[in-house]
Amino acid sequence: MYSYALVQRFTKDDIKLHGLYSAGDKTTSACIFIHGYTTDFYSHHFYHTISAKLKEQDNAIVLAQTRGTGVETEFIKRDGEGIFIGSYYEKLDEAHLDISTFVEFLIEEDYKDIVLIGHSLGTIKAVRYLFEGEYKEKISKLVLLAPFDKNAFMEIKAPGKWLEFLEVAKKKIEDGKGKEIVPVPEYEDYPTSWETFYSWYEQSDLNRIWDFYKKDYDFPYLQKIQIPVKAILGEKDEFVNYPNLGVSAESALEVIKKYIKNSETALIPNSPHTYFGFEKEVANEVASFL
Repeated sequence: MYSYALVQRFTKDDIKLHGLYSAGDKTTSACIFIHGYTTDFYSHHFYHTISAKLKEQDNAIVLAQTRGTGVETEFIKRDGEGIFIGSYYEKLDEAHLDISTFVEFLIEEDYKDIVLIGHSLGTIKAVRYLFEGEYKEKISKLVLLAPFDKNAFMEIKAPGKWLEFLEVAKKKIEDGKGKEIVPVPEYEDYPTSWETFYSWYEQSDLNRIWDFYKKDYDFPYLQKIQIPVKAILGEKDEFVNYPNLGVSAESALEVIKKYIKNSETALIPNSPHTYFGFEKEVANEVASFL
């Protein structure tokens, strides 16, 4: 058995975040778990199953809160004032600030081998950190759990038209209405703010890293990754299997293997997006990689 200690940290923009920390051998890997959309850093069973397996190897664990925790969540700033963020108001180009505060904590604790383990939207944040993060050179490996093809989701919802929505979002932000909620279900299936919508779907290469549905895309940022990467997808993952667009878990893993030079992949038969019922299989894959 192992236990967690509560860690409280302030980001560079003064938002207090919490994390659960289990210390490990300083000569092994220290792993930061980055949770997905609308969830949190402790609820999913697979976090703890993986952590328990990694503790057998005496790895350090941080289950990290992000400003995207929950739906509309109040965070306390350094001056004591509250600010509402959560998944409906989070901007992806700020995600590196959250990761940095926990990387900094592990550096202070004298860990040298720091691994990011992202799930779902957290995989996008983990990859982006390699290019936006303050301590990006400190990251030794990535584990990508259930990479999430968000753009394919929108292509099915509003074929072609969803790119027009970006111009609406941009105008709303310019008019000072970025915190307003987008019309549901016309624009999105979730009531995100215009700022969040734009941060998800603007079409820079850094924001298209999981465009598995684009057959002619050459994934320039994936090609730039030099550190070892392990990508794990469930065969029945509902956020990467899009038959109408010719995308499956298998084809997504093929893309990752093709464009990330130093990568391993694993397909978990019959597993859904959150690996429910298949937690041990995922934990074994992660542990063998580290």
